[in-house]
Amino acid sequence: MIVAAVLLVVIAFLAVVLSSLVAGNAISGATHLGSMQAFYQADSGLEFEQRRWAQNLDWYRSATDPNPNPATAQTLGTGSFTVNTNLPATLLKTGLSPVATTITAYTTSRFPAGGILQIEEDLTLGAEFVRYTGISSNTFTGVTRGVTVGTVVSSATTHARSDTVYPVTTLVDALTASCTTPSSFRIAAQSKFLSAGTLNIEGEEIGYSGSTVTGGNMTLTGVTRCLDSVTPVTPAAHNSNQPVTPILINGDSANYQAEMLSTGTMGNNIRYARKTIQR
Repeated sequence: MIVAAVLLVVIAFLAVVLSSLVAGNAISGATHLGSMQAFYQADSGLEFEQRRWAQNLDWYRSATDPNPNPATAQTLGTGSFTVNTNLPATLLKTGLSPVATTITAYTTSRFPAGGILQIEEDLTLGAEFVRYTGISSNTFTGVTRGVTVGTVVSSATTHARSDTVYPVTTLVDALTASCTTPSSFRIAAQSKFLSAGTLNIEGEEIGYSGSTVTGGNMTLTGVTRCLDSVTPVTPAAHNSNQPVTPILINGDSANYQAEMLSTGTMGNNIRYARKTIQR
């Protein structure tokens, strides 16, 4: 009788353990499936958005930023995706004389109400910094030409129609003269900057794979310095308040790029996918 009772207890215990394992596996399997389905939703969002943008490849000459604002959820099966797309720059809609006090671009969408612009790409070849205090339709107003940002000096000059107009921000955390990569550093938040990409700080290209915005600052993470892996050169130090501009991947001009961030949702599962596309 005692042996039988012990066997019954052992069998009952094993049954409870087996039931728990089965339930745990079922929950784990369901969670994994939901996660994969959410990722499929996010990836589908990128395909959907890329196709939408492919209908008009002249992004930087659109009268309005092609970015859907605000982004709305799109239903796919029993899940959904939401896609946000960002353009880092615009183009001049009319030429600019050295004494002009307004700047007309194809669009001013998502540029801050006041700030700094860089017109053209190379400060050694005629590019300049411009400060503005307002926006009216597609025109930057209250313009001061040829301003100095940090210690970088520029001069007012002539610019042709369709020259690139970049957003400019400033460095918050100084960077040392070293290829040693910091875990993160901060720049002043700028609504036109990509959440991941490549920046130009005084001629140095710095890559970053993620970012967060808090308290008026944008913290860049996944940072990479000394991007030239063939003949790396130790970069110069960069002091705070030096100008920061977005640049383009693989040597292309920034006005060929757009960044897409897709959020896929399936039940309680949420996944993200990001892609930088070129026209």
